[in-house]
Amino acid sequence: MNNQPKIEAFKSFYQQGKDLYNAGDISSARDALIKAAELANDISVNANSYDVRMEYHKTAVKILDFVKKSCVKTPPQAVTPNSQNGEQEEKPQAVKAEKKSGITFADVAGLEDVKDQIRYKVLEPLKNPELAEMYKIEPGAKILLYGPPGTGKTFIARAIAGEVDAEFYVVNCQDLISKYMGDSSKKLDELFDEAQKNERAIIFFDEFDSVASKRGDGGDGVDAEMARFVATFLTKVDGFKKSETNKMLLLIAATNRPWALDSAMLRGGRFDTHIYVGVPDQTAREFLVNKVLKGLPMDEDVDLSKLAWALEGYGGGDITAICGKIKLSAYMRSLKVGTPQNITREDCNGVLVSSHNMITAEDIEKFEKFRQSGSID
Repeated sequence: MNNQPKIEAFKSFYQQGKDLYNAGDISSARDALIKAAELANDISVNANSYDVRMEYHKTAVKILDFVKKSCVKTPPQAVTPNSQNGEQEEKPQAVKAEKKSGITFADVAGLEDVKDQIRYKVLEPLKNPELAEMYKIEPGAKILLYGPPGTGKTFIARAIAGEVDAEFYVVNCQDLISKYMGDSSKKLDELFDEAQKNERAIIFFDEFDSVASKRGDGGDGVDAEMARFVATFLTKVDGFKKSETNKMLLLIAATNRPWALDSAMLRGGRFDTHIYVGVPDQTAREFLVNKVLKGLPMDEDVDLSKLAWALEGYGGGDITAICGKIKLSAYMRSLKVGTPQNITREDCNGVLVSSHNMITAEDIEKFEKFRQSGSID
């Protein structure tokens, strides 16, 4: 089997992961390095040579070990004096809701099937409580959003909060894991207690697989702490109840690796509503391109519909970033010559040629397989 395309992809993701790590973007570095490790493992499995198999197997193991040890962010801890011994005692940080962004479904490009599922599960029970009560439908849920990186899972979660005017708590799950035994559970308790003080609240767990992955047989250190956290999290999810002031508490989790999740997280009554957030279609891509570029000075031969067509397979975040680079190209040229310059086809083509799509056809195939069967095996 020709492994060369995968080897090139592995090198690209590995280099990108190192660059992102050195730049301090730990979250993005983690995603890129995990992808590099997956590719290294695939190369090892399909290699004809024993030496190549062993080389890439060892490489995959080293990368994953590095991710495990170095790509778990621990945020600064608040400290207070310990009255008994005068030392500093670390305590969990306070949990705060994001400032309301005003984003609604009108700002979400395409994904009508995703919006419909959320309308029936969350929005309609709030708008028509009598009918919901008749059928014993609770105005809240536990939803898992999954799909390739950059497809807008976080944006959709914020749009849901905007639709129901809810307080929005966004949690990077890597930040919940602490090297101090039991501290993760304290953070989790604080999070739920704070959210339940509001009339409507949404807790959004980003990078869910970093704390909800399949559990092993236990052990010490981070693995043991993560196993305890998963058990505590399941207990919290199973037993959470709305307070007297809270009319809706919605839990949303997002992951780029749904197949890595512990099956206990996905059982009935837990995160049992699974919504696939895929790459945008042509209509959605045109929406995104026009949102960034429409109304700007551009040559007559610049066709935004064709630009959207050329971006097939890209995630929404990447499309927005690419369009931003296109307008930046014209802006920088304007600064150099001293007069406003139109966006040209050369601007568009130059940015497209230099852009690399992080989402591969193999990624999409893997997600479709999981979508249909709940597994990639």
